[in-house]
This record gives sequence, structure tokens and C-alpha cells, in this order.
Amino acid sequence: MKLINVVKNIVLDVVIVLLLGTIIFSYLNRNKPVPIFNYYLFTVLTGSMQNTLYPGDNIIVKKVDEYKVGDIVTYKLESAYVTHRIVKIDGDMVTTKGDANQSEDDAFNKENILGKFVYKSNLLNFVLKNKILIIIFVLILYLFDIIIKDKKKVEDSET
Repeated sequence: MKLINVVKNIVLDVVIVLLLGTIIFSYLNRNKPVPIFNYYLFTVLTGSMQNTLYPGDNIIVKKVDEYKVGDIVTYKLESAYVTHRIVKIDGDMVTTKGDANQSEDDAFNKENILGKFVYKSNLLNFVLKNKILIIIFVLILYLFDIIIKDKKKVEDSET
């Protein structure tokens, strides 16, 4: 029984840390991407990549050394970040195009690429969209756990 309580407490603590980390990360990521071990989190804002990525999708992008035609990359364009597919590479210049767009984007320097799309996280979408409810639920569970522990301590001390 003690092992179950230890595992439960560890899982609950990990969930709380992950939730807080996700919230802090999403807050810091509002205006400027924050790398975590060469990974970035972005939210797709437009439908230019539809049938692959949709508005509201949270994607994870990884900084890599080499990019090739067909890779989906996120790059900085003036003050915005764009996620499109590479259609042409000519030396240091890269041309991209949104899957749902008719025309190619203007070529830009490879140095503007933040990274390559590696994962679309449905769980992260759910957590970020429902973070307040999840925090409240986890805090209620945590408080409930504390109350039960205190009650058991009182019962144990009375016997």
C-alpha cells in the first residue's frame, strides 16, 4: 500500500511540474520562440499548410544542421514566424510554399530557419486549450491528497 502511495505522489508531482512548465513555456513563447534543448513550440495561425497542419495546431520544431526539399520548416520573416514546406534550395537561399497556397514564397537565407517540423502534439493542444481547468483539477486532487494524508495521520496518532 505504501508503494502505491509513493508512486501516486511521484506521478502527481510530475504532472504538476509538467503543467507548470507548459504554462510558463507557452507564456514565454507569446512573442518570441524559446528553445528547449534545440526544440521550439509554435502554434499554427493560418490555413496555409492545410491538410498537413491546421490553425490552432501546436507543433514542435527542431533545429537541425541540414534541410532538404520537402521538409516543413519554421522560419523568421520580418517579425513573424512562418511554417511552410521547402520547395527549392539554391546555395544558402531557400524557397518555401504553403501546401494550400498557389504560389511560392520569396526566397530567403537558410540562416532564418529556426528548425524543421518534427511533431504535432494533440495532447499539447488539449493541455494548452484547457490549461486553467487542468490546473484546477490537479490542484483539487493535490489538496484532496493532502487532506487524506492529514486525516490518516490524525487517525494513526489516536490509536
